[in-house]
Amino acid sequence: MKGAPRFVLLIGLVLASPRLLASQQDYATPAMAGISNHGHNGGEPYVTAGDRAYLIGTQDGNFPDLGDHVPGEMGGLWVHPIKLIDGFWARVTDSVTGQVAPLSKSTEFVNYPFGNRLRYGSVLDGVEIERFQFSPDGQAGVIVQFIFTNSSDRQRQLSFQLSVKTDLTPVWLSEKLGVKDAPDLVAWEPKNSRYAARDTQHPWFALWGAAASAGGQPVADPLPIKTAGKGLAAAARYNISVQPHQSSTLTFVVAGSARSRKEAESTYTFLLRNHPALLAKKKAHYAALLGRGRITIPDQRLQQVYDWVRINSEWLVREVPGIGRGVTAGFMEYPWWFGTDGAYSVQALLAAGDADIARQTLRLLRRQSAEFNGNGRIIHEVSTYGALSHPGNTQETAQFIMTVGKTVEWTGDLAFAREMYPAMQQGLTWLLKDMDPDGNLFPGGYGITEILGLNAELIDVAVYTGQALLATAKVAGVLGKQTEAGRYRHLASKLEQRINQRLWLEDEVSYADFYGTRDQAIGAAEGAIEQINLQGPDKLTPRDRDRVAYYQRLKTKLAALPDTTRGWIANKNWVVATPLEVGIAPRERAIRVLDRIRQTDVGEYGPYLSAVDRQAMMTISTGVLAVAEAQYGRIDQSLWYTTGIVETFNRKLPGSISEMMPDYGCFVQAWTMYGVVVPLVENVFGVKPDAPNKTVVFEPQLPSGWEDMSIEDLPVGTNLISFSRTETGEGIQYRIDAQQSGWSFVLKGDPLPGARYYLNGGAVAFTSSGIRMSGRRNNVLVVPQ
Repeated sequence: MKGAPRFVLLIGLVLASPRLLASQQDYATPAMAGISNHGHNGGEPYVTAGDRAYLIGTQDGNFPDLGDHVPGEMGGLWVHPIKLIDGFWARVTDSVTGQVAPLSKSTEFVNYPFGNRLRYGSVLDGVEIERFQFSPDGQAGVIVQFIFTNSSDRQRQLSFQLSVKTDLTPVWLSEKLGVKDAPDLVAWEPKNSRYAARDTQHPWFALWGAAASAGGQPVADPLPIKTAGKGLAAAARYNISVQPHQSSTLTFVVAGSARSRKEAESTYTFLLRNHPALLAKKKAHYAALLGRGRITIPDQRLQQVYDWVRINSEWLVREVPGIGRGVTAGFMEYPWWFGTDGAYSVQALLAAGDADIARQTLRLLRRQSAEFNGNGRIIHEVSTYGALSHPGNTQETAQFIMTVGKTVEWTGDLAFAREMYPAMQQGLTWLLKDMDPDGNLFPGGYGITEILGLNAELIDVAVYTGQALLATAKVAGVLGKQTEAGRYRHLASKLEQRINQRLWLEDEVSYADFYGTRDQAIGAAEGAIEQINLQGPDKLTPRDRDRVAYYQRLKTKLAALPDTTRGWIANKNWVVATPLEVGIAPRERAIRVLDRIRQTDVGEYGPYLSAVDRQAMMTISTGVLAVAEAQYGRIDQSLWYTTGIVETFNRKLPGSISEMMPDYGCFVQAWTMYGVVVPLVENVFGVKPDAPNKTVVFEPQLPSGWEDMSIEDLPVGTNLISFSRTETGEGIQYRIDAQQSGWSFVLKGDPLPGARYYLNGGAVAFTSSGIRMSGRRNNVLVVPQ
């Protein structure tokens, strides 16, 4: 099995068609070339990501204490569910002159999809040094290479010292499981010229050393390294000879295990022997990812961000033995799994053609939810040690169900449908019985916006419950359960009507935050005040005091109103846009709401999380507005929101977008791709999959100024489809291609008055149901009048 990665890589290269490989490589080239920080943001974090291990440090090459969930411990090298080391520090000495140069500050950081490069420049006279590092997928370790380039005319003899600070410690919430950190022990192993570290109370191990013998010798009594935790510092020296105008490379491996020394040793040995092949495999993997669902559009900046948000989501895939594999929320604070984040991210993964990780994520959430809740409720947050943070907000169950339905639409996977259908039904039972005791179809409980006191029948919970009913109806229909499908469709229709009747507030030109009593509305205002005051009176800003005053006035206003059960607005949260996001708001009403939000509740980069606070903006709320605008054919307005996300690209980490707009919070966030990928694929290109019936509808919407565009090799079901629109001298040409036969395709859109339509050279009529076609190669020509 140790030769498997090289074998799999070679087999993949043999089986893939030369044309496909070439087009993937060509398309991937710009992203694979990496993005530089141009010497800026040295103190900002980066990640060297693999699905088993990742390394977090700062772009200047250092490893300060970082993060809050485990204070100061979120950086360093993690092999979940444990951390191995806080980091490593290096210095180089000219053995002839005695000149010493610490590698304390890089002059440039370059971020690649597959790794990172840190350039230190000429740290010794005539010797330039750079560092390259990557985390091989499927392996619990990292490869770190130092490259020494001698620009002088004489041979250089160098002494290189690498210091490592261990920190074998468990992930956040592990204390709930009785797992607590203990001191480390470190020992030099002269036979293998490496260090071995272990935790004194747990089977946690870390190994590190050089990939080739370079005179590695331990340093006695190295200087202590001050970082958080109970780890120890260890150092070794290596001799390097660099010929004139040549380069030499010193390669280090750091590996570990949360289960046994034997496992750590096996990984260490495998990485030593196979790191070149593993790097080639990783590069091929990212080239294939970029080649799948690749787009060509006039907006080159948007196209670049489309590629990088797909890369970012791949960085966030975690595989943990005993827990599972799935896309996590964000670096560096949330490298574990969430119900809400997972639902948004999976929808984007499906539209980007990554159905495998979508299914794996949903399966992980289902298993963990069944273990902790067992009643259909989907968890909110679970750590990589399997510790539950929260059993789940109400909308997360609805979002999970609707996302399962979308997965079946994109994949046509009947086995997955049969596997998940009982969980969908159980989740609906929990929503509509356990959480809806009054039977009005509005489940109660907390939703996406976790604000004290906002425990009611919330708008986002109701909207996503309606979508969950529709999704379950569709899956039931696919499985031949027509009676159940009809029942779920009926409930969905009834709930949609109630949302548009009971949760619509005409005077506010808005949907309500929630449906409930006057006392609940007053309680929501009181909860908001309490949450603001949690900071302490000495930390309240003038803005905070203004917000408290607003909610005090709101309480007085609410107390004077009749005590009725109806829709209320307390916090003016962004989730009032969810009926528009899923397209259930009547069109005329939706346009009014969208216009009002844009005019009154939007900041520089997107909607405020709360129009009362008028402060924070997030990529997910901006993404939801982008999808909402596109649902009603307002594609220019949709791209205005998507462009808000694009404008925050590269602010902190080259190649990434921060969770909080424009530049704070997690520096990589999975759900950011929702507001980029979904509007582009599902609305601009208009891809509407029905994989169970081997049908894809294309209903493209062109932004102003766009003419030619294409999407290639997008997975739908077991097929790969391609779609393009090109303006030619003859007219507008649409191309729809498929790898497999036996599929049907429909081209829809607004007809051009007086235009003639031709399918594969023959005249056809363009009707409201579009033009239907079934070949593997299809060309539609629209000849204007």
